[in-house]
Amino acid sequence: MLFDWFNSEKPNVYLGSLAVVNDSNISKIESFFSISGNSLQDHMRKKLEEIFCLHSISNINEPKKSDIGLDVVIVTLHGGEAFTVNLGTSGIPIFWRPKIKLVSRLYNINHGKTVKTFSVSKSVTWREFIAKQFSLRGLFRWGPLYHNEDMEILLYQACLELIDKMRKAI
Repeated sequence: MLFDWFNSEKPNVYLGSLAVVNDSNISKIESFFSISGNSLQDHMRKKLEEIFCLHSISNINEPKKSDIGLDVVIVTLHGGEAFTVNLGTSGIPIFWRPKIKLVSRLYNINHGKTVKTFSVSKSVTWREFIAKQFSLRGLFRWGPLYHNEDMEILLYQACLELIDKMRKAI
């Protein structure tokens, strides 16, 4: 029994699916004001593909008993924004910070049974958000407050934390 521990092989991890499924209310509001449409979602999907560059499950001829599949989904994706809605003599400030939430699932390829699920959320700090509001871009609004490159940083941080959680669990 003790020797089984020495013989246990590390599982191979293969990529199942990657997706951006973003249906939060804030995202719907952002898409109303955004000129670019789904470009942020498309951009983040491509970045996910670059980050999780594993062999695909579809390329496996004969999976081993220990082989594991990985699905990763961005369930929340919204850039930060702040503006004021004027109501005559007064105004209501509306704002939200950029946020990314990833959910992943590790599962046995042979059985399709879920081994473990993970979830990670990342958003910019209030300090960063306020600093961006009072930057030249924030004051003069030469475009969106947070560009794709700004959102990539959050995605990389979230993926790094997610990978670390999964690595510790396997």
